[in-house]
Amino acid sequence: MDYIEPILGSIFGHHVNLSKRGSRSLIYSGGQEQRGFTRYIKRSELETSSYLKDDCVTIQCTIGKVQTRDEEKKPYVIPVPPSDMNQSLKDLMESEIGSDITFTVGNESFGAHKLILAARSLVFRAQFFGLVGNPGMETVVIEEFEPFASKAMLLFLYSDELPGPSELCDSDSLCTSTTLMQHLLAAADRYDIDRLKLMCEARLCEEITVDNVATTLALAEKHQCLQLKAFCLDFASKPENLGEVMKSEGYADLEKSCPSLLTDLLQNLLTGMCIGRK
Repeated sequence: MDYIEPILGSIFGHHVNLSKRGSRSLIYSGGQEQRGFTRYIKRSELETSSYLKDDCVTIQCTIGKVQTRDEEKKPYVIPVPPSDMNQSLKDLMESEIGSDITFTVGNESFGAHKLILAARSLVFRAQFFGLVGNPGMETVVIEEFEPFASKAMLLFLYSDELPGPSELCDSDSLCTSTTLMQHLLAAADRYDIDRLKLMCEARLCEEITVDNVATTLALAEKHQCLQLKAFCLDFASKPENLGEVMKSEGYADLEKSCPSLLTDLLQNLLTGMCIGRK
């Protein structure tokens, strides 16, 4: 018999065949194995048909799944509220119930729980329970960060959420969202809290202005935030921004503390000018 061999495939556990002519719907049930139809096109017919072009046949299939059994309705309706674990842990920190470590930062102190901190930060784990750690430690003195940044870091470790300035600072404080993120990024880098560091980096990109970009650029360079650095360079090197950036206090500090970044800024500016001419 001069019939073309059937083209077999397996879709969702069922076999399908290339049947004879035109388009047709093939419906298979899941209860038994089926192999399509027994009628196939003859090779001689296929070779002389309009279906064959450049010795190739294009087969277009539309496959659908039909749900034949209605899912049984549950005989009860019990609404389950969303998880409040984050808030519960924040409340635990704020209440200091069961705390076994105190952080002293400037004139402020915060109680915390070693096990929670060790679970969230490898630095704290090593400090409290490592080979050279001190499980009996009762006080940690932090000198390199402001109290609001230290509290913000602790709140994140308990809740996995970025706290806002209103949770940390008085209404008269200079603790803006950008200032908080800058300090919090440094703390996250110090205590190896990668997720917090990336979240701060993303927020700082959103809050870039001509007044804070130079300070943020220096911060990105110091803590090896490559995406934040690139974003700051692109923003500062725009012709419409550069003049105002150079008038900012952060730019003056940048000239003294990290002059190599000025070279990066100039290179970025020249690159942008070259692209603009093309």
